Amino acid sequence: MKLSELIALERVIVPLESVTAAGAAEALVARLEATDVVQDPGKLRSRVAEERGEDIVAMGDRALLMHYRTDAVIDLVVALGTAPLPVKRDMGGGESMAARIVLVIVAPPRLAARYLQVLSAFARALSNPEVVEALLSANSAEELVRIPLLSEYSLPEQLTVRDIMTEGARTTTPDTPLREAANEIARAGINALPVVEEDGLLVGMLSERELMRHLLGSYLQGGHSPRAAPGITNARRSVREAMTRQVLCVAPEQPLAEVASIMTNKDVEGVPVVRDGRVVGFLTRGDIIRKLIGT
Repeated sequence: MKLSELIALERVIVPLESVTAAGAAEALVARLEATDVVQDPGKLRSRVAEERGEDIVAMGDRALLMHYRTDAVIDLVVALGTAPLPVKRDMGGGESMAARIVLVIVAPPRLAARYLQVLSAFARALSNPEVVEALLSANSAEELVRIPLLSEYSLPEQLTVRDIMTEGARTTTPDTPLREAANEIARAGINALPVVEEDGLLVGMLSERELMRHLLGSYLQGGHSPRAAPGITNARRSVREAMTRQVLCVAPEQPLAEVASIMTNKDVEGVPVVRDGRVVGFLTRGDIIRKLIGT
């Protein structure tokens, strides 16, 4: 399938008269509601209004990609607009993102594979300065949908975990002091560490969730975890005492869309990638989005 097949005239707005991301999203979603793929407009608007951080990604100053997965729609649908002035979204702390091209992609959870393929294809197209210039030069929706360059981009083949995962993942061991592992998680800005034995076999996972549960229990018990033996102090506790042995693992060959759907349904931020019981990489939901759009 070509990108040009996904951009329908009735779902294109030129010019997009909005200077905020929220206003642009509202205008484009209104165009989507006019199609027969939206079965619950109220639910779709509620989902968009959540404004989750991962929903909107800036491709430099070229485009804002707004992507939502919701069963408010029965099929994948795309809306696109170009604005005469940059559309901005405040991110807090004095930071913001802005661009003149705004793209909205909405898909039901069951179409995870197609969703990722479409997101990846648009990301590649919008990385091309010629495509960006052509979109911004279009004076009407009719002119935009006829841009020849859009027909040169096809949806990629189905991606696998290997295409996206981070190789050489950070790990820890069961006997590592818990405080040391907690500091590693904090310093590295990660959410979890796979726990491996000396031979590299995965035996557990230490995440912020386990740390919170363990350290909070320790705090409420006056410095002693309910799972720790009497007399063992926080400084002497090991990863083994806090880690979970119930670990969701994936294989490098698994379809990325399948894994992304599992991670979403299980509300898991990251998973170790395992081959023959040994960790060969790590995959997070953030990795999927960032690498697909090339940031």
